[in-house]
Amino acid sequence: MSDEATSSRTLELYVRSLSSSAGVHVESIIDRLDMFAAEGYIKDFTVTVWGERISTGSSVARTDTGASLRRRITEFRQWASHNGVTLEGGFEQRTVHSSITGETHEFVTLPTVALAARTDDELDWVVPSTDETETETTTPMDRVQTIATEWQESETIDRAAIPSDD
Repeated sequence: MSDEATSSRTLELYVRSLSSSAGVHVESIIDRLDMFAAEGYIKDFTVTVWGERISTGSSVARTDTGASLRRRITEFRQWASHNGVTLEGGFEQRTVHSSITGETHEFVTLPTVALAARTDDELDWVVPSTDETETETTTPMDRVQTIATEWQESETIDRAAIPSDD
């Protein structure tokens, strides 16, 4: 990966909670993203707490946070459809009917942790997801580990390119 591609890459981390739970290591992911940014391997990263689900009701869309999250979800779904990828762990439309109030509510479920990458504001990928060539879901931690490997390999190549004083 070129320096130009990495220096313009931003990562977006979406979490239900900032605390780690069984199988979810939010602090580890944030620490790695912070390290990538500090070392200049990525331009920046953001962390967004988005909860378990988001209503599809119009009142949510009138809030800045609700409108922003709904735009992101729509963008992620469009990216997945365009790239032959299935978003996993959430992003499903659900309807709940309350027998007590008689009201019906629609919402979209959200993954416990999701990670998206952009280069120059263009969406590159979103996880958790599965593409047509994979048998297993790529998780946010899988992507973080892949980025770490790419970074280490680029550092090795950069060091090898520096002429020695011998």
